[in-house]
Amino acid sequence: MGGQILGERYEVEHQLGKKSGRWTLQARDLQTEDRVILKVLFLDDSLDATDLKLFKREAEALKLMNHDATPRYRGYFEMALPTHDQAMVLVQTYIEGVSLETCLAESKIFSQAETMAIAHSALRILDSLHNHEPTIIHRDLRPSNILLQPGLPVESAKTFLVDFGTVKALNGGNTAMTMVGTDGYLPPEQAAGRVLAVSDLYSLGATLAECLTGLSPAKLQTKSLRIQFQDHAEITPDFAQWLKTLVAPSLDRRWQSAREALIALEAIS
Repeated sequence: MGGQILGERYEVEHQLGKKSGRWTLQARDLQTEDRVILKVLFLDDSLDATDLKLFKREAEALKLMNHDATPRYRGYFEMALPTHDQAMVLVQTYIEGVSLETCLAESKIFSQAETMAIAHSALRILDSLHNHEPTIIHRDLRPSNILLQPGLPVESAKTFLVDFGTVKALNGGNTAMTMVGTDGYLPPEQAAGRVLAVSDLYSLGATLAECLTGLSPAKLQTKSLRIQFQDHAEITPDFAQWLKTLVAPSLDRRWQSAREALIALEAIS
């Protein structure tokens, strides 16, 4: 596939991901020489209506966003396939970074200082998205969707949030009835089909717990739905309590906004 030209403009460099009916490709824009990401959705008999809805939703969300730590919308086109079916292609900016998932797969255990730096950057992004009009909720925060700027110490590396394929934009009101997300990072209310902006906070907290312990949330013990991470991490009591509040299963015990969580984090020495 490398070298193939799509949309008479984008030269495929390599495939980043492949699922049933969907491809993610890294490509070069022959007009600008910029690297881009192509998300391809095949419009064939196997197409799931939910996949089509989420594909269109991601495109609309990217058009709304204008944050330097998230992808940006670059275009859209359709193309014919050799099977005589069609495919939809979403073009977005390429972000160079190393995912937390990659770091963890290489047995990286993050220190408290490193984890706090990631949390600080991620919360600033979420604060911007959640206060956007309309509110933008990611709904699938996990290690594969958080990237670190390569070549720098974690504490000084820029953090990026990517993969808005399950995003939800709320026009009025503050909840959405839905069921998307990834087990282990999914807050109880989202597992029940309800999502709020603070649902992203829980998913971020579960990701941070994995950074500290090297264990996925699904492998960590739970007690009354609470992730028990503290026995596997070398962290101060203040930060442990902050993180417990971030992953509180009860909505009224969780930080009520990314801004509130950020202010509390900055107060920890």
